[in-house]
Amino acid sequence: MSSLDQDVNNRPSASERRSAKGLQGKASTYSIHHPHAVTRPLPFFHPTRAVFTPHANSDEDIHGIPHRAPSAHWSSRASRKNRYARRPIQVGAQPAARERETQDISLPHKELVLLEQRVRHSETRFKVHLTWDISFWVAVVFVLGSTIWVVNGFVLFLPLVNAGTDDFPAAAWSAFVGGTLFEIGSYLMYVEALNTGHEQLFGPALRELLGHANGTVSESASPDSDSANAEKGLRSDGGPVGGRQRFKFRWIGAGSWRELGFLACFVQMWAATIFWVSTITGLPNVISGFPDDPPTAITDVFYWTPQVVGGCGFIISSLLLMIEVQKKWWLPNLSSLGWHIGFWNLVGAVGFTLCGALGYASLASSGVNYQSVLSTFWGSWAFLIGSVIQLWETLWREDTPKQEN
Repeated sequence: MSSLDQDVNNRPSASERRSAKGLQGKASTYSIHHPHAVTRPLPFFHPTRAVFTPHANSDEDIHGIPHRAPSAHWSSRASRKNRYARRPIQVGAQPAARERETQDISLPHKELVLLEQRVRHSETRFKVHLTWDISFWVAVVFVLGSTIWVVNGFVLFLPLVNAGTDDFPAAAWSAFVGGTLFEIGSYLMYVEALNTGHEQLFGPALRELLGHANGTVSESASPDSDSANAEKGLRSDGGPVGGRQRFKFRWIGAGSWRELGFLACFVQMWAATIFWVSTITGLPNVISGFPDDPPTAITDVFYWTPQVVGGCGFIISSLLLMIEVQKKWWLPNLSSLGWHIGFWNLVGAVGFTLCGALGYASLASSGVNYQSVLSTFWGSWAFLIGSVIQLWETLWREDTPKQEN
């Protein structure tokens, strides 16, 4: 049962409250248990979008008309990418007695810097602490990987149009580096989906993994987590601040197979792993005689087939990510950055799949070899376009909804 299904039945669990983290800060205003509308692009999967209707506030204006907050919009992609707008910081004078009680309390330097940034730029949508944002690093790795694949495309394609010399080692090693970066980026996508609602733990968990810390990572380990939870008055599980429950950042595990976002990231990770095999077997001296006169069976099984299977996985993942942000599975959402990211990744995935599919006959026909290399060339450019859009998406939070009467 999904988070929104549980909300309708008035029995929300801790995990479902975490998945709707972007709305927890509005819990006192919005009817969390009764979403006004939900969007489910595919019938078997959990809803990917929801609109929550607000309660009327107790405050009234001079005409006796109660103030109403705007409706809250939730989406699974915005939740996974940590794009929800932060609640504004309210700064005010405190009584002298309270000031004496708190004057000896000091905050860590990083937390003071973060607070200063938020006070100075209270209206900005730009994320002020990108080094702790796993979505940012996912995008950066894919931009780097796509750039390497573009270089690989030039190295392979220019000799075919008599604009350069054939350099097989450079092509092979650039493909290996590009495939490795795609593997790293796909794994980080999986980790991002696995820890939706706890993305602020990424930095501390990484330090722990590298041996700089020991024990369970808690919410307070991040310089962004205390201020984020304190301003909401909630823990990440929906409970009050000050509770003893601690959460451990997961580097591996199973999520909900009915969540489109998690399923897409899981498929992407395994597709990248399978595709990575072809970049290893394509290195010099791994397959005897490759690429001029290799054994056909070995080349087909260990070089071209991983490209086809991995490319098909990229296609499935891209389609799922596009459907995730659509209202209907057949209706494109041209207004969503996430949709355009999925679309360009789909184009790139088709290019990489065609490269492998045409590669089976590349030695027998120069025309087929030309089209195979050309597919890698335009496919890598499509991946680069999608990655740049994804990087832009991760830099900004959503617009803060305006108050309505």
